[in-house]
Amino acid sequence: MITLLFFAAAVSSSANFAYDTCLKVADRHPDQAYEDAMAAKDDGGGIPAEHCAAVALVNLKEYGEAARRLDELARRPGVESNELRAMLLGQAGNAWLLAGQPELAQASFTAALGLLPGEAQFLVDRARTSASLKNWAAAESDLSSALTSEPGSVEALVLRAGARRAQGNIKGAIGDVTQALLLEPTNVEALVERGLIYVQQGNKGAARKDFLAVLAAAPDSDAGASARKAIEKMETKQR
Repeated sequence: MITLLFFAAAVSSSANFAYDTCLKVADRHPDQAYEDAMAAKDDGGGIPAEHCAAVALVNLKEYGEAARRLDELARRPGVESNELRAMLLGQAGNAWLLAGQPELAQASFTAALGLLPGEAQFLVDRARTSASLKNWAAAESDLSSALTSEPGSVEALVLRAGARRAQGNIKGAIGDVTQALLLEPTNVEALVERGLIYVQQGNKGAARKDFLAVLAAAPDSDAGASARKAIEKMETKQR
């Protein structure tokens, strides 16, 4: 899939707008990037300027407004490539998730898949959305489709392991997480998932070992937070 750094070359714009520079500024100084992008939009910067403004809004944690703008941009006549439309919809979906609007996120990811059927990342993203709604069967289905497109996707394997564990399919969950760890032995998300499977099996010693390995490797990551929470939960139950 093409990258968004080629976005400016693929859409109509009547101004000499430094799109790639704007995106870099949006990472470090999103307030400045937003002001620059909106000024460029008013000066004819077109869709690239509006996209950079939306990215800046994400970094400013204005997730709902960013998602709305990204969804709207994806439907603009000036965006002629299905790949670009799908990428904008995928970004909108992730912004809707950050905004706490999983139903809207699901609609965005489904629209993206309508443009690029079978695209693994959109399938994974929609599966995450289904998981947030505890629709585990739908999550598993999308992840299985993603793995058909990208058989070696560790991300999809770990997420499917979680979906299968949530449905009581421990054998399937173990198979997925084992394959993930064969591909990436130090993957912290996979170690957390294996630890959670061990907890469900009653093997708290093995679970603790995996959780502690995650905390040693990536204490400040999302996986680290999950491992810490899992350890605290085990300790609470032991009291």
